[in-house]
Amino acid sequence: MWFPILARLPFAIAGVIAGWFVAEGTLRYDVVQLGIALVMLASFIAAMIYGPTVWRWFGIRRGPDHRP
Repeated sequence: MWFPILARLPFAIAGVIAGWFVAEGTLRYDVVQLGIALVMLASFIAAMIYGPTVWRWFGIRRGPDHRP
């Protein structure tokens, strides 16, 4: 039963952000909310893909026995 929470959480955050720019209850609000949710999804995926490379680039190690 935790999946609906994971599905609704990005839209709740996107709804708050969209509410800053567009009046709620309009079609434009729904489109902006969907766009913000897609940008959040794309940035999450990019962080998961490129995160380890960026950590290595900054010299951040994963643990005490991690060798370069």
